[in-house]
Amino acid sequence: MKIKYAGVFALFFLPLSLLAQSSRTVTSSTTVAAPGTRATAFVYHGELGKWWQNSDIAKKLQLGDGQIAQLDQTFYDHKLKLIDYGAEMEKQDLKLQALLDADVPDEGQVEAQVDQVLSARGKLEREFTMMNLDLRKVLSLDQWRQFKPVRGKAGAAGFCRRAAARAHCGGPAGLR
Repeated sequence: MKIKYAGVFALFFLPLSLLAQSSRTVTSSTTVAAPGTRATAFVYHGELGKWWQNSDIAKKLQLGDGQIAQLDQTFYDHKLKLIDYGAEMEKQDLKLQALLDADVPDEGQVEAQVDQVLSARGKLEREFTMMNLDLRKVLSLDQWRQFKPVRGKAGAAGFCRRAAARAHCGGPAGLR
């Protein structure tokens, strides 16, 4: 029975842990875990971060001061939500971990809590996607076309590629 729960845990969190370890930009801070528990952290990464603050990219795209201010505000607005959604995901995962650490885990409770973790993760992923869309809306079509190759050099997937990942090596991490 423990093998089944370990499999559930590995299925959901091992790929994300590997993703967190391989990400280019990782922000973390160290906290001390209580005895008998694991310290966990959320790692948010964006291959380009606040790419509009890179003077080479801003110059290439010919970003105006108004666009830069709008990109900053959009990022700030979404960052507030991302922090909240990240904290909620961490809370739900902590509850799941407590259920999995029980001597005799209750399968029904574990399944219900997995649904809670997935729901929280979905909200976080949705917010990242909406932030990326809102950032893109600030650019003209020509700027977007010029930005796509720059984005591609930084990483295969994304505008501000997103992932909410579990890392078992630190405390709460922030956004860049």
